[in-house]
Amino acid sequence: LCPNNKISGGKLISSTLLKKKPNPASQAFRNAANAVQRSDNWLGDYFRRMKAKGGNKYATVATANKIATIYYKMVSSQQEFSPVELTAYQKKYRQAKIIYLERRLFELKKEAA
Repeated sequence: LCPNNKISGGKLISSTLLKKKPNPASQAFRNAANAVQRSDNWLGDYFRRMKAKGGNKYATVATANKIATIYYKMVSSQQEFSPVELTAYQKKYRQAKIIYLERRLFELKKEAA
């Protein structure tokens, strides 16, 4: 699930996934990400936002990475996963976006003056 970031002179040349050997774990996480695509929970919402941002493959890899991170944290800390409610997740995302846009507006006003 890690991108192959080819960097030369500080510039990113390519960041595609390597296709040497199919890793069963990454395939399972990608299948789970595709399955979550139409679900009515926060991971489904995340998938749809990533799909709008970068396409289906981008969303699949991003969501699979998120699922793999959740799995790793569950296994390493021996705690069960407590998901966030969809409305709370959307509210948190909306608030973060508002803060970002206000900061961007402040920077634009500063440049114009």
